[in-house]
Amino acid sequence: MYATIHRFRRWPDEETAEWGSDLLGTLLDGAPPAGACVLGRLDGMDGAVFALWDDEQQAAAAASRTGEGARWLDAAVYAVVEMHPGVDRTGTPRFAQLVWLNGAGDAARADAAIRAGRERIAPATRDVGGVVGTYVLRAPDHRMVVVTLVTSVETPDALRGAILGTQLLPWEDPAQLTDPDRIDVDRVLVAQLPAEVRS
Repeated sequence: MYATIHRFRRWPDEETAEWGSDLLGTLLDGAPPAGACVLGRLDGMDGAVFALWDDEQQAAAAASRTGEGARWLDAAVYAVVEMHPGVDRTGTPRFAQLVWLNGAGDAARADAAIRAGRERIAPATRDVGGVVGTYVLRAPDHRMVVVTLVTSVETPDALRGAILGTQLLPWEDPAQLTDPDRIDVDRVLVAQLPAEVRS
């Protein structure tokens, strides 16, 4: 599975589900994603459209589209390297956390981050309430984004607490640890996520 993230500039009067639905329809232009969300950052004037695609060609075509309805900033294609359903996998996501990692594009750091996520972070956060699902994304240049869809604005803090309570595994090299380049917490304006995407 692949994903696209289109980032855009938006204004407070645009924060409505109707506006988000219109934006998504314009962007998709009839293309059928496996799932999609329109997000508006809580502490900023930007947002993103996060969409899932069955193959790379669909994702690449989607990344080339923008359309009207927003002030588009950029778009990128990612491989979905991990998917982790949460405790509230059948719930409706109200918020999303986007953790932007490895902006320098270091392949070894990306490999280490993915392995640490699978072996240390995922087990530590598996039982945190309010999580609908987590998607670990890796771009061809090894930049990464971890998208976690949640039902409560307090859930990202609970996730951070669970992660900070872990100890490094024997194989982990502190020099290879990747601090986030940025962490966004967004309100979910529109969520179209079929049950099969979450499971």
